[in-house]
Amino acid sequence: MQPFRRSSSLWCFGEGMGTNRPGGLEALLNGGTRGGFLARLPPSAAETLLGEAVRLDLPPGAVIYRDDEAPRVIVVVAGVIRLFMGDPDGRQVTVLYAHPGDVLGLALTLGGPAPVSIQAVNAASVLALRVDTLRALVAADPVVARTCAEELSRQLFRAFDEVAANAFRTVHQRVARHLLDLATPNAGRLVARVSQQEVADAVGSVREVVARALHELREMGVIQTLRDKIIVLDPLRLSQEASGRL
Repeated sequence: MQPFRRSSSLWCFGEGMGTNRPGGLEALLNGGTRGGFLARLPPSAAETLLGEAVRLDLPPGAVIYRDDEAPRVIVVVAGVIRLFMGDPDGRQVTVLYAHPGDVLGLALTLGGPAPVSIQAVNAASVLALRVDTLRALVAADPVVARTCAEELSRQLFRAFDEVAANAFRTVHQRVARHLLDLATPNAGRLVARVSQQEVADAVGSVREVVARALHELREMGVIQTLRDKIIVLDPLRLSQEASGRL
């Protein structure tokens, strides 16, 4: 497996990027992915995948898969990664977010191409697994196959939630929900390192509408907006706003 290279904001397989092989399974789990996809696999299968994986450090905004490419499977080690869809006019909507321990690309690997892309929301580290090795393990080991099926079911239910949110919730509620998904702990606070345009892309709206929603949340004392990040001041109230419960 070759490392990624940056090309027009897309990280492609090629030479020249600083990558490294991950450590063993226990070291990886101790690093924050315990309870994630690799931890649910049989240890021998997880070690096989790790032995051939490449760890990649990605800058914010790096697109690591587009729908015209060969399938890729990645496990998030640090940061936030999103799976999103776009249309010819440039509009986007986030289907789901992946956090440390989560896996993306299983459906692409086992079910075929799909009109989705995968992008780093903030500075992130991921493991790129060998697709052919995962397919061979699924074919040979019923436990691996069941684990993958369970993971795909979880992702399907999360996608259902996202479809319902986009269909039935207001932009205000959707913005609140996405901020909760995007925020990560930083110096005792929850911080989402995103711009207004990136929030608009995530919720499938336009910047002007999202700016009004952020202004409302800021006036309520729920968030603080800075140039390159949004600080969540009141996570409980933000959760209430996201669900419509007051």
